[in-house]
Parts: sequence; C-alpha cells; structure tokens
Amino acid sequence: MGLGRRQFFKLCTAGVATATCATLGFAPGMAQATQSRQYKLLRAKETRNNCTYCSVGCGILMYSLGDGAKNAKARIFHIEGDPDHPVSRGSLCPKGAGLVDYVHSEQRLLYPEYRAPGSDKWQRISWDHAIERIARLMKDDRDANFIEKNAKGTTVNRWLSTGMLCSSAASSETGSLDQRFTRALGILGTDSQARVCHAPTVSALAPTFGRGAMTNNWVDIKNANVVLIMGGNPAEAHPVGFKWVIEAKIRNGAKVIVVDPRFNRSAAVADIYSPIRAGSDVTFLMGVVNYLISHDKVQHEYVRHYTNASLIVREDYHFDDGLFSGYDAGKRSYDRSSWTYELDEQGHARRDPTLSHPRCVWNLLKAHVSRYTPEVVSNICGTPKDDFLEICAILASTCVPDRTATFLYALGWTHHTNGAQMIRGSGMIQLLLGNIGMAGGGVNALRGHSNIQGYTDLGLLSLRLPGYMNLPSDEQATLATYLKQTTPTALLEDQVNYYKHTPKFFISLMKSLWGDKAT
Repeated sequence: MGLGRRQFFKLCTAGVATATCATLGFAPGMAQATQSRQYKLLRAKETRNNCTYCSVGCGILMYSLGDGAKNAKARIFHIEGDPDHPVSRGSLCPKGAGLVDYVHSEQRLLYPEYRAPGSDKWQRISWDHAIERIARLMKDDRDANFIEKNAKGTTVNRWLSTGMLCSSAASSETGSLDQRFTRALGILGTDSQARVCHAPTVSALAPTFGRGAMTNNWVDIKNANVVLIMGGNPAEAHPVGFKWVIEAKIRNGAKVIVVDPRFNRSAAVADIYSPIRAGSDVTFLMGVVNYLISHDKVQHEYVRHYTNASLIVREDYHFDDGLFSGYDAGKRSYDRSSWTYELDEQGHARRDPTLSHPRCVWNLLKAHVSRYTPEVVSNICGTPKDDFLEICAILASTCVPDRTATFLYALGWTHHTNGAQMIRGSGMIQLLLGNIGMAGGGVNALRGHSNIQGYTDLGLLSLRLPGYMNLPSDEQATLATYLKQTTPTALLEDQVNYYKHTPKFFISLMKSLWGDKAT
C-alpha cells in the first residue's frame, strides 16, 4: 500500500503525541492478572446460624477471624446466606444482608448498665455486679411474697410479685431453660412475644386442626394453585419466604389474591387486589363460606368424613339476634354448656352422615352464614361486589381434589379483638374446600420472629405448659384430678384423639423437670 505525503505527516503527528503522553506519565499501568488477591474467607472460621428478624428464619453463614487462643477475641467480618438452608436457599433480605453492620454497630449494647432511682443517666456495671444484684432483689422479693397456701389451705407454691418476659428470637433450648427457671421458682407472671404476636392463632387453629401452628412449611406454598393474602404483607415483612409464592405463580400459574385496606407491596405483584375496611374480615370470610355452600362448591366427601359437619348439636343450643344461647346480660358472659353435641349411650356424639338433620353442624352453619350475602359483604367491607364474587369463584375452583389454596396472614388478623374468629373463619373455608392435609393447601400464620412457634410450643405463658397443656389450677391439687379434668375424651368411636395421651405427656414433662424427684 502506498503512503502519500499527507498520510505521512498525520502518522508522524500521532506518533509524537503518543510519545509525549507516555513521557508525561499517562501510560497504562502494568496488568497484574497473574497476581490474584487472596480469598478473604481462607483463614476464617465458619459458623451456621439463623437470622432472627422474622419467622422465615433464613440460614446464615457467619465468618470470623481469631485462632481460638485464650486472649484472642474472634471478630465476625462477613455474613452471607446459607445455600443449604431448605427455605432461604442462600437468599437474604436487606435486613439479613446487613447483619454484619448490626453486629458492629456503635449503638449496640454490649454490657449491662444501671440507672439509679431518680437518675437520668445509665452507668456501666460488670456482669458479676448485675447478676448478683438481680439475684439479691429476686431472693428478697420471693422471701417476702412467696405464697405457700391459698385462703382455703390448698398448697399452691407460687410467687406473684415478680414476672418474667421471655424472648421469641432466642433458641428453643433457651426457652426450655426459661420454663424451668420460672416454674422452679413458682413465678406465674410469665409472658413472651409469642402471645402478643399470635395468641389468637392458637385459639383458632388448635380447636380447628388440633395444633396451633401453621399447617404447612414455607416451601410447600409453591404447590398451591391459589394464594389468598389477608391480614399480612409477606412481600415486605417476609420477603425471602415470599419467594415461594412467586414460585407458585411460576410453577403452577397460581392466582395470588390480596385483600387488604392498603395497596401494599404484596398487592403490587398480585393478580387480584381488593380493598376492605379494617376489622371487617369476618364478614368477608363468612360471605365466602355462604358462597361456597349456596353454589355447592364444597368437597363433600372430604367434609363428610374429615370434619364435624355431620355431628348433631344439642337441642338447647340456638343463635338469635346476634346472641348465642347461654348469655347472661347481667354478667355479660356466656354459659357454654349448650355449646356441645348430643351424645349417645356410649358418650359419643350423634351424627347424621346424610347431613339432613336440622341440628347437624352443616345445617346450623348454613343457616348462620346465610345472612352474609354479596350485597351485605360489599356494604360492610367496602369491597366491590364484583371483586368479592371473583375472589369467591377463584377460591371455589379449589374444591376439587387436584387443586389447592393456601391462606397467608399475620398481625393484621391476630391483633384484632376478634382475631381468633377471623382465623377460625379461614379454617372453615379450607375445610369446606378440602384443602387441609393437601400439598399446597392450608392456613399459614406468618410469625414475627424466627422462633415464635418454638416459644408457643414451649408454653411460656402464665397458665400454660409445654405441648399446649394447661397449668394445674388450685382445684386440681392431685395428679389424678388434673389428668382426669384435662385429658379429653373421644367424641367419636373412631376418633384419633391425639390428646388422649395427655397423661403420658404430663408425666414425661414432670420427669424432664424434676428427674427422680417427680411424683
């Protein structure tokens, strides 16, 4: 190729400019591709744990430096998601991803502090000082206020002037120690965040399904065909757990429905959003029950064999003008003796498999919910009638054996005065549809801490014991009396009656608490 005079001068000018830039220090540095940076976790100690921010309980891997020597203090410098965790599978939300900043926060309390009476300042004290002072105050108070016998002379051995508030973000082992500590001292004023968070859940789900826990695990939500979210906002409050709702959409083409006073982040990714007036959820749910019954969208074989629909209620039970039988206007309370079943000679509940008896549960329920028409629901809840009917139709589509729906709720239900009725209503819907005991079907309480369920099971409440057993009352002074009054009898001849084993549960608990001294 020939080089002309003009091209020669352009080439020379470019060469001079390049040489000048290099002389002035603008030349690129030498590539260090062969000198790789040392892997920062190479010498670190790996510790598995759970994030305690919410009930998803995501798995985390904590990495620390420190050789374990006596004077060496390990320091956590990196936290990441645990890919082997069955629920989170390596994912962390922004809170979990920022745990290392929380660990090293300047505002984190690391030592006990004491504020003297009348003072406005906290002063740091040693752990020995704190433990000794707490023990001394408790000892003095217990010596002064311990109650050995009540007014009737019955031995009660209780201490009412000191209480203990237990965590729900700690381990079950810690909760077990809390139970032993308080019961050994006679403390009755015991409480935990589990009650504040989900006491209505146990009150509703335990009599409905036998246990007060969520009916499914997080991962099983992916098997649902319909997901109804009421009383909660899992996309924001439980974002990593919400991945399984998205998985249900991707895997099953699941319809996600949000019914909430606010258009929240869960609603933003839902297929259907419908507004509702705060506190009117029971009306909405009873309207769904009425729709299912009146449109015959019920899994009849399931309802007939696995629910109490066929049991016959006592003749003196009734519901008139908003009040159930047994109401005492003076005491503003109910005598619930009529709220039970009609029994045969063997003490079993009478039943009508044809569901034609006027006092069977099926017909009483049908009459009770008949008032909740779509027009009434729309008027009370503020939900557009068309939205309500569409949601009912989608839920009704799961009354067949090969489709299921799941309910997700949180404190938007439990913190209402009628929260137990809301949760109970959702359980009734799921039983009518046959969605309990099926993959992807259930009623799932979304807890606020990673071990709310564990502390609920451990019974860290004033009148509860582990395993949902009641604390003996003053009238149950002997073991035989307590077990006789506490152990439920089977209502049906072929009933499983899991809690017929209460004597075994209680004796095992006593032995675990007192060992050879248990009597």
